[in-house]
Amino acid sequence: MQTSVKKILPAGIIILSLLFTACQRKEQTTPQHKDLVDAVFASGNITMSNSYLVISQTEGYLQKKLVSEGDSVQPGQLLFQLLNETPQSQLESAEVAYQKAQSNLRETSPVLQKLHQQEIQLSNQMRTDSANFARYQNLVGSSAVSRADYDRARLAYENSEAEFWALQNTITETQRNLKLDLANAKANLVSQQENNGNFSIVSREKGVVLRCLKESGELVKRGETIAEIGAGEFIARLQVAEEDINRIALGQDAFVELNTSKNHAFRAKISKIYPAFDMQDQSFIVEARFAEPVAGLKAGTQLQANIVVGERKQALVIPAKYLLANDFVLIESGEKKQVATGIKNADWVEITGGLSESETIALPGKK
Repeated sequence: MQTSVKKILPAGIIILSLLFTACQRKEQTTPQHKDLVDAVFASGNITMSNSYLVISQTEGYLQKKLVSEGDSVQPGQLLFQLLNETPQSQLESAEVAYQKAQSNLRETSPVLQKLHQQEIQLSNQMRTDSANFARYQNLVGSSAVSRADYDRARLAYENSEAEFWALQNTITETQRNLKLDLANAKANLVSQQENNGNFSIVSREKGVVLRCLKESGELVKRGETIAEIGAGEFIARLQVAEEDINRIALGQDAFVELNTSKNHAFRAKISKIYPAFDMQDQSFIVEARFAEPVAGLKAGTQLQANIVVGERKQALVIPAKYLLANDFVLIESGEKKQVATGIKNADWVEITGGLSESETIALPGKK
């Protein structure tokens, strides 16, 4: 009689066997339908559509600072008053020169009065010489006067006539020069008035003071920025990478998350695409205007945005980790199959051809 003997395997060998069997199972999935969104990421900040810098057009000391950060301003409102005594004296000199030029051009001015007196004298002399010459012309024919006396009378008339018309030219030229002097004096006065007006710096339009860069008593140079004024509506200024800029178009939706309002996305629309690469930001710049009210917006607030560049309803998709290089997938049999893809994001890939929703695919490297 034979006795049946059962072998008892050690517990460790059983556990290793189970682990080996589990490793043989492939991680698999099948395509499914999902709504898919393709978006471009952008970072940026909040700015205002009509913001501008207040730049000094002259040099002087900041005598009065009439606004501070956060103040609202109206068009034409005085913001800063500069002081420089030299331009004031130059303005006064220009006013004196202009008044003198005006006075010289009047008919009663000493310059023109003297010329007009000479004109009267020469006119009278010319009439006397003309009458005397006419009389000698009549007498020379009858030999009542000598030819020499006649020539002297003619020469006297010709000389007085020449002097009279030379004086007329002098009067015309003097008036032209006086008019030119007046025009130059006026231009200089206007220039000095404008320069003097540059010491009173006013707001260009309605807005709010974002920054003041100078304090009372400081020297302000010509071309130096004194303040920044925010005006117009708040907009999102977005920085887009070079490889993504050609996917951006006007009117696209952008969902903006502010650093001051985390976990809430505000809807905006792309309103402007700058045509040139921004060397300072090392990116392309686009602007988006908010399509909904956003409370408490502040200029300069940092943000992140997703710009929607494509959207598919119930697209056929697979998890992104199942897609191999060059758009291949590993089918259940272990063979590689190339597929056509559409929208891709970090989680999902749209399949537009080469794979049906009934086919099973496996995760590469799992055996």
